[in-house]
Amino acid sequence: MTVDSVANSGHPVAPPSESVVFDASVLQHESNVSNIPKEFMWPEEELFSGEARELSVPIIDLGGFLSGDPVAVMESCKQVQEACEKHGFFLIVNHGVDEEFMTDVHRQLKWFFELPLSEKGRARREFGEYTGYASSLTNRFKSSLPWKETLSLPYIQGTNSVEDYLLKSYGDQFKEFG
Repeated sequence: MTVDSVANSGHPVAPPSESVVFDASVLQHESNVSNIPKEFMWPEEELFSGEARELSVPIIDLGGFLSGDPVAVMESCKQVQEACEKHGFFLIVNHGVDEEFMTDVHRQLKWFFELPLSEKGRARREFGEYTGYASSLTNRFKSSLPWKETLSLPYIQGTNSVEDYLLKSYGDQFKEFG
């Protein structure tokens, strides 16, 4: 059973008595569509109708923030706060993260999430824990379930915490991923 250990309140929630796990590999082949568990099928009235309004994504430029200029730092913080309060999301530009590094991270994540469910589940997030693999946050929804997988890793600055966790959970073939 794979469940998220924390509901929207941020407090641990008891796992449901029976949980359905979403296996994303089902979506890799169109012929498998009929194998999608009914719990993951959303009612017709809740599906996208094609009448959504376009959302403007707040763009936050961290160039000034990273320069250390106190005024720019305050402005960036204000923009992040406003974006969180009004939109719930934002796009960061000029963050200083190397493009090649980001490409490699995306490649590694794609590799991980394409693994068989049994392999990903070796580091299954247990009830009350905040790190590990989880599929569909089943205890947050009453009827239909989201098609979602997460991998939460323990990051502690100045340590190899992510790599150590992955090596312990999965073994040496995850060294590069860590």
